[in-house]
Amino acid sequence: MRILLSSAAIFCLILVSCSSGKKAFDRGDYYNATLKAVNRLRSDPNSSKAIQAVKDSYPMALIFFQGKIDNALSVNLPFKYTEVVGHYEKMNRMADEVSRCPAALKLFPQLNYYTFELEQTRQLAAEEQYTAGLANEKLDTRLSWKDAWYNYKQADRFAPGYKDVRSRLDQAKYNGTLKVIVEQIKVPQKYQLTSDFFLNQIIENLLHNRPNEFVAYYSPESAKKEGINQPDQLLRMNFDDFVVGQFYDKESVKELSRDSVQISVTLKTGEKVKAYNTVKAKLTVNRRELISKGVLDVTILDLPANKVVSQRKFPGQFVWFAEWGSFNGDERALDEKQLAICRRKPLPPPGPQELFVEFTKPIFNQVTPYLKSFYQQY
Repeated sequence: MRILLSSAAIFCLILVSCSSGKKAFDRGDYYNATLKAVNRLRSDPNSSKAIQAVKDSYPMALIFFQGKIDNALSVNLPFKYTEVVGHYEKMNRMADEVSRCPAALKLFPQLNYYTFELEQTRQLAAEEQYTAGLANEKLDTRLSWKDAWYNYKQADRFAPGYKDVRSRLDQAKYNGTLKVIVEQIKVPQKYQLTSDFFLNQIIENLLHNRPNEFVAYYSPESAKKEGINQPDQLLRMNFDDFVVGQFYDKESVKELSRDSVQISVTLKTGEKVKAYNTVKAKLTVNRRELISKGVLDVTILDLPANKVVSQRKFPGQFVWFAEWGSFNGDERALDEKQLAICRRKPLPPPGPQELFVEFTKPIFNQVTPYLKSFYQQY
């Protein structure tokens, strides 16, 4: 019992140490040490460890960030004001956290907010991001336009509506987006609607769980309508081969027997008595299978370079079956499952459209993660 209590006490000490921010302080992370210590004080205003942690970490965090700011401003780096904004934001957040904790506020009643410095630096950071965006525009590649979009996004965050950043954001997004033409899957006419549904489900899945917002998918018709004359890629999906509803009929016959089955025996005297014997039956089971299967070829072409950048094949199969049967002999030789089969009648098979949907389900489950992974890189 003493050992268990000691272990519990040690665990509590570790928990208090972690929640009070001591570990973060010891590794020089004064910012998180302050936040953790203040949070600890909210739940336990009398915690001596948390009080000491706030006393130690908050001034050290302010000194640390001021040093980082002075250093950033003394060198000529491309995004020095962006870095300084981040430091001022953290300094102000610490002040906010302390101000909302009475126990912490008693320790530092005179809080310093860097509101004026932050606002000035945000304007400078917006300008440096805007200038970087203009430079990326001049490179005029899809990736440089993508970088420009991130620059303008940052500029708009620092100074909402800065210059003409909103219109440049739209242009950068359009030029930085990979435009993919998705061809219709070619199948016999009776399967075309179902095939189109399958294809739409794939695209909708990519859009809903968007792996990359800089990839857009168009049908050939919608691309033409939107005036996209130079798409980047072509996504082509076709079945190498597929079979829908291939019939297989099987019949199996099995001799069944069961020992120690109670029966009634009539004696010569006419008296009926209980006895045990072996009962037998012949079971005939009919099984009808419809096999639907196919292999989908997925090819992605780089249109400007006119070359294949990825090609994979995905198999899928669905087996529908129905079983029914009959028997001759004593039904007590059959188990419940066998009796159930004998009570069934032949079922009508699903239609071709339903079978097509079923065998493409495992293909869908393979294709969607593959395409998500592929387009994540763009």
